[in-house]
Amino acid sequence: MQWFKKSALTLENFTVKRAIARVIDTETYYPRSGNPSVRMFERALSARLDNFSVVGLNSGTDALILALRVSGVGFGDEVIVPAFSFISTASAVGLAGATPVFVDVRESDFAIDPAKIEEKITKKTKAIVVAHLFGQPALGMADILSLSQKHGLFAVEDAAQSFGATLIIGGKERPVGTIGDFGCLSFSSTKILAAPGNGGALVVKNPAVAEDARMLRFYGTRRPYYDYPLLGGNMILHEVQAAALLAKLDFFDHWLSHRKENAALYTSELSGVTGIVLPHDYPESKRVWYRYVIRLEHRDLLFERLSRYARSRSRLMPSINYPVPLPYFSVFQHLGYRKGDFPVAEKLSSEAFSLPITNDVSQNDVIEIAREIEEFFN
Repeated sequence: MQWFKKSALTLENFTVKRAIARVIDTETYYPRSGNPSVRMFERALSARLDNFSVVGLNSGTDALILALRVSGVGFGDEVIVPAFSFISTASAVGLAGATPVFVDVRESDFAIDPAKIEEKITKKTKAIVVAHLFGQPALGMADILSLSQKHGLFAVEDAAQSFGATLIIGGKERPVGTIGDFGCLSFSSTKILAAPGNGGALVVKNPAVAEDARMLRFYGTRRPYYDYPLLGGNMILHEVQAAALLAKLDFFDHWLSHRKENAALYTSELSGVTGIVLPHDYPESKRVWYRYVIRLEHRDLLFERLSRYARSRSRLMPSINYPVPLPYFSVFQHLGYRKGDFPVAEKLSSEAFSLPITNDVSQNDVIEIAREIEEFFN
């Protein structure tokens, strides 16, 4: 079985190199080519995402910015965001010209707490950004949709970490990224579906809005050199990245299964260790294992031990993803938040860290790491 996993990595790498070579050989990276790999990748993603329009972009951050811009968000507006997430969840709001308004999260799914959103809504609020973290869909999505409809707000899914996950909404299983008005995907180097450089995509329900997004991603043009209806930038997904991602998409389900097996093994091996909060599976969602996040007090001591253990094997390095809640970064200091304003986010920031679960982590690796954790607690 371990031989098969290594063989899959080798085959995937070979397939990606061939795809990139074809782009270079046929020179489809020139603008006049019409970006055939980008178009094919967009169609392939759309087929996995309930056939909604997909706009290939340079990054997940660009997807967030474009989602807000095509929603009409700009200067003087407010956008509600979670207090616990990656920086781009909030920084995209500022880059779109608006002000992020932070809301605390829940311990169960690390996602924004629907019960705390409405009190933050004002006349300036234009959108709610929901981050599906670590591969786990936000379980309060149905309540958030109700709030957005009640107040006439756009619902933007930051699904950068959860492509492939699903959530049951209204009795129907829906892919994450297709539930709100917009879905924002990332294919950066850490993701399960990772470009060799960078990449992202915007999922749009309204075809007319998708056309605006396509213009905005390439300088706002409808006809290059002749007509620029919108003020855009250079955000389009590159042909090389699109070709590589399209090749990797054939292996995506395999790696989802591989990570699921390793996650189940972690849970089995660590279930008897007291003092650790392990991740859960919830019946209303099917998560993907972008991260295997555990929580414990005195996290840094265990983190240091595992880091020393993995020093010569980088693939086994643990990671602390969000040690500081978003509102407390200096870039948001002018908003006036103080420690104690987001108690759940603060708790998660002090307790959570990720065990290695990337595609090249084997079951033997998982067992070794579990043994190190057991020895630490013993």
